Amino acid sequence: MKSDLLMVVKDLSVHYPNRSALHKISLEILANEAYIILGPSGCGKTTLLYAIADLLTHKACVEGSRIAPRPLKKSLVLQDYGLFPWKTVLQNVMLPIELETRKDDKASERAMFMLKHLKLDAHLDEYPSTLSGGQKQRVALARSWVIEPDLLLMDEPFSSLDALTREQLQEDVLTLFNQSRMSMITVTHSIEEAVLLGRHILILSDEGTLSHEIINPTFNLERARENEAYYEQCIEIRKLLKEDQYEKTALPL
Repeated sequence: MKSDLLMVVKDLSVHYPNRSALHKISLEILANEAYIILGPSGCGKTTLLYAIADLLTHKACVEGSRIAPRPLKKSLVLQDYGLFPWKTVLQNVMLPIELETRKDDKASERAMFMLKHLKLDAHLDEYPSTLSGGQKQRVALARSWVIEPDLLLMDEPFSSLDALTREQLQEDVLTLFNQSRMSMITVTHSIEEAVLLGRHILILSDEGTLSHEIINPTFNLERARENEAYYEQCIEIRKLLKEDQYEKTALPL
């Protein structure tokens, strides 16, 4: 296996008692890269994310393989934040460190850096119930980054936020990604978010197959939202999604 590979997924299929979710997905996950999983509702985006994270329920029948050259440290950011309401902001962020068996002398310093970078340093002793949605998601991001994961997995992390808060958090994620040495996989319904946050855009079909794998030339483009190339790439991705939908619904001649 190549040294820059984090994981090879080969012919991954996932079945539940009443339905099939994924069918023969094969892909390579490279180190220090950003991936997006995009596709219509119900196509298996979150199932693929959870399969990569090894978090599928016992009801899932999994076929195929997921091979990594070494044990990977993974971290997950959920759509509903996943914060413990009885813990403060700082306690929530430090929780993964407390659960690790190996002592990390720089964890507190790293946590404070993250909290300051995400503009949460004035809220260390507050509880999640007192925070806005954007602040809660920042806490979840800080908690996921503090352990310095090899692979960060995010399941529609910004979908419930207003447009301006979502855009600011997307920029925060890009900044943190560029300062780290990890790979990032994000599930989204948003084409604009996909083009902003993913160098590799994986498009799933309604049937749970990998219909397209695109290298996004505008990833990490400075001031992307003000650049015509970014919007041209969004149009290309939208065309692919529409073509997939047309092929599915078109009547035979």
